[in-house]
Amino acid sequence: MGQQRPPTTLIAMLVIPSRRPTRPELPLFRKRVSIDMGHSFFVGAYTKVFFKLRGYTLEDLEFRLPDGPQAGVVSLCRDANFDPQRPDVMLCFGYRPGTYVFQVVDRATNVVVAEKKFELTTDWADEKTGPSLSVVGVVTGGESAPAWGGGPAGPDPQNLNVFPQTGTRRIAIILVDTSSQRFPTDTPTLDTIRQRWMDEIINGVAVGGQTRSSRRFFQEVSYNNFDISAQIFGPYQLSGNFDSYFTAVTRNGNTLWSPNTNYYQACITAADSDVNFSNFDTVLCVSQNTATQDAWPYASIGTRTYTTAEGSRNLGVISIPVGWGTTFETTRAVHETFAHELGHNLGLSDQYTPDVPGRNPIQWDNMHSEDGLAHFSLAHRMMLGWVPAGWLKTYNFALGGSPVNETISLSAIQAGTPPAGRMGGVEVRVADGWNYYVEYRNRQATHASDQELPTNNAVLVTDVDSSPDDAPISRPRILRVANDPDGDGSVLTNGLNYRAVDVSDPTFPTDFRLSVSGIDGTKADVKVEYGVNSRPDPSIRPWPASPTRQWQSPDIEVRNTRNAADPAWFNVPWAGNPNTVVARVKNNGNLAAPNVRVLFSVKNYNVGGAPETPLGEMTQTIPALGTVEFTTTWNPPGNGHYCIIVRIDTFAFVAPDGTLVTEMSPHNNLAQSNYDRFISAEGSPATRQITFVEVGNPYSEATRVFIRPGQSNPLYRTYLGATSLRLEPGETRQVEVMYEYDNSNVFRTPMSLGQYGWITPEKRENEGLARRALKLFGAKPNRVDLAAFIEDPRDPELHTAYRFSGAEAEIVTGRRTKFDYFYKDGAQIGGRVVLDNRRPTGVNGGRVLLIYRNTDDPKNPLTVYDEVRLDWDGRFVVKATKKGLSIRPESLQAYYLPTPGFGDCYSEVIRFEQ
Repeated sequence: MGQQRPPTTLIAMLVIPSRRPTRPELPLFRKRVSIDMGHSFFVGAYTKVFFKLRGYTLEDLEFRLPDGPQAGVVSLCRDANFDPQRPDVMLCFGYRPGTYVFQVVDRATNVVVAEKKFELTTDWADEKTGPSLSVVGVVTGGESAPAWGGGPAGPDPQNLNVFPQTGTRRIAIILVDTSSQRFPTDTPTLDTIRQRWMDEIINGVAVGGQTRSSRRFFQEVSYNNFDISAQIFGPYQLSGNFDSYFTAVTRNGNTLWSPNTNYYQACITAADSDVNFSNFDTVLCVSQNTATQDAWPYASIGTRTYTTAEGSRNLGVISIPVGWGTTFETTRAVHETFAHELGHNLGLSDQYTPDVPGRNPIQWDNMHSEDGLAHFSLAHRMMLGWVPAGWLKTYNFALGGSPVNETISLSAIQAGTPPAGRMGGVEVRVADGWNYYVEYRNRQATHASDQELPTNNAVLVTDVDSSPDDAPISRPRILRVANDPDGDGSVLTNGLNYRAVDVSDPTFPTDFRLSVSGIDGTKADVKVEYGVNSRPDPSIRPWPASPTRQWQSPDIEVRNTRNAADPAWFNVPWAGNPNTVVARVKNNGNLAAPNVRVLFSVKNYNVGGAPETPLGEMTQTIPALGTVEFTTTWNPPGNGHYCIIVRIDTFAFVAPDGTLVTEMSPHNNLAQSNYDRFISAEGSPATRQITFVEVGNPYSEATRVFIRPGQSNPLYRTYLGATSLRLEPGETRQVEVMYEYDNSNVFRTPMSLGQYGWITPEKRENEGLARRALKLFGAKPNRVDLAAFIEDPRDPELHTAYRFSGAEAEIVTGRRTKFDYFYKDGAQIGGRVVLDNRRPTGVNGGRVLLIYRNTDDPKNPLTVYDEVRLDWDGRFVVKATKKGLSIRPESLQAYYLPTPGFGDCYSEVIRFEQ
């Protein structure tokens, strides 16, 4: 016998509105509320406040912060750790340091029945684990590694608009000091300091008869597509000493002082009363040195999330000491160094490390050396969106085809739009994601930058690998091509050539040759020669799959019964159920690739460095220019969130003539995708979802990892348990991440609404905008991304954290549901899905998946599904089908697959008697 259907009278009882049980009312003087929370907290962080209640329930109480958003806000959402015997609320801290009070109020009498003082500060002593952070509002996400634009068969160049930068970048220059050494207080001296920094960055300074500034550099290198502006503020006094905000780091026998975890937030908070950070994109913190300590320049790649009076704000940050270029590191000027550091904010990495002897770009690219205001090389200009596709001549030798013998006339890339009959550069596709770029560089008389080229009036050939950075990074993204057999190298003048011989091609010799002639100060003629290529190239594309799937590969897909039934769950693993992992592998070569071996593995939901577990492998042949799906099965355990990794085993085979044929590129053999989707169910109270991301250190030395959250919907809140970690070699740690839906955010918290503006709750005129936000965002999912950045401990001039990895999640909301009942009576199966509240009413849409399981083999249980539709009141009654009984099931469970506006839920499990 299976489990019996509940009697009809019981069903009737379940739809009767429930009544709250009565309890004896204690006299007011005998009621008690005890508050359990800490005393000192970092601005923008969060903590749970626990209570011991006597004579009250949590619903009898209200929680207040009399000082408003600057102190914080209270969230009443509950998560899986909620304990009715020790109830809690979440306190999300505000943006202004000070001492505040948290109050508990009796709702019935409006009397404060308990209160606790706490302090907000920017002091943080724990460099092993950075402070937590709660995020509200629209906070733009972080980009993953450069995407491969164009396509292996298309005419479009790759690496276009990877980090597009147009318009004006707004810089807030903040002068800050510490108790170890204060800025001068007399007005003339301070005015001189302020004027110097505005001149270096914006107005210009005289250098060798020219007027140079960071602003002029960006105008020139971007062809006036990008500009910067700046305002200067301060000085502001930080309360701690120099060692409270900077740590000594030894590199090659030299001591560098690097910003601590709290430094940038401390600077932003110190200036917050004067600066509206919604009006700025980058914050430059100019620090005062001590007699023996100077902070080495440091910048973030991209932006990080900070707490301000305007809400959670993504800002690029830069630190440079006030004495830079005068009393400290006098060989480099502020305008040179700031141009390099702002390049990091725009998304570019250093190109001088790791060192590849004879191949790093040196003064051909500002991201290697800022001396003399070197321009960015061609690939970097393309990534920033300043070189359009029409300026470029493209060759795709990865596809083979007919031999090429053609001469291209290049104009100087610094000169802007090429005149008729000339091009701005050449892209040579070696393989998908791996290209050579050819550019002609010649000093421009009207320019102040790029005047100290290693060789003027010459053609530069670079080797660009745009696959994602994978720490430990083995090479910079941009290198000069390796020296060729005749020693002409990567910098070509009249009569020189670059020649590469492909000895692994079955049609050997297949030569690639660039010959340079006709350089006359206005142009350079480049002759391109290449034979027919006939090698295979099995490849898989890395992330991003799309702007809304930054941390997923377009070539990896997870399929299961749930996402087959409902596209809303596309590419989302179904924990506790069978999944099929699909990898689409393309052979970009025009020779078949026999016996390609693809390896699948899985690791915990992570932002880099987590250990892997093998899932399976598959071997198939891929025809020339063909795409083949490789698959493996996967049954993830429940309550987990994961990352799938797909690797193409290094590919080679022996041709009939005995030639060892290798693939064209080893750089396109790895892809991965992070997966997470949650429903933050509405109810009274609403639910908070909890997960963890894993972070690991792949280096043989200790290092720091920074994690930055972003989200797309202001009606949600994202919690991050630690914004930075210091990890020992090989160490792996987990960071808590939580999500909740709370549409009262727009009425209580300063926040960005993205393109729609900013909410400041103190101003009544914003109420209309807040109500509009409820309509604009109410039905939209929240897309959260977590971008991680890691410091390379091998970097000889540690001054940035490199893009490491990332994860994403989609969070939707819906009314909380449950199975009112679920039964099996002989061949009949029935149940009802209702709203999970005090008056259960049936849901009015959605479907139920009946899950039949046979667990004879616990490592590979057999599972069969039947799909059932609900009636208008959430009920269903069906007969067990032959399909469901085909595996001699041991258990039966129902899963509610919701329509928009409802949360999902599982029934109890019914065991079969065998």
